[in-house]
Amino acid sequence: MIARHRKGMIIKNTNKKAISVKLEGRKIEIPAGGTVPVTSQEVMDNALRDLLQVRELAIVRPLTEEENEEVQEKFGHQKKPGKSNPS
Repeated sequence: MIARHRKGMIIKNTNKKAISVKLEGRKIEIPAGGTVPVTSQEVMDNALRDLLQVRELAIVRPLTEEENEEVQEKFGHQKKPGKSNPS
């Protein structure tokens, strides 16, 4: 089975006021109507997913390969080279 390649995305605050999202690795402040990129790991964070479910945040688009590399590098998330054995 081929491993799925996940990319980050750009999300938008659909509220008329700023919103703060506390993720596992960082806290994101998004102004009203503002957009912010998130990594593929952050996309799976429950806090972000909950806000997407109630439509306080909206997905604008997936990141391009170049944007994805920049975001991954900026926020210190490294790609995992395949499965590793837990220690």
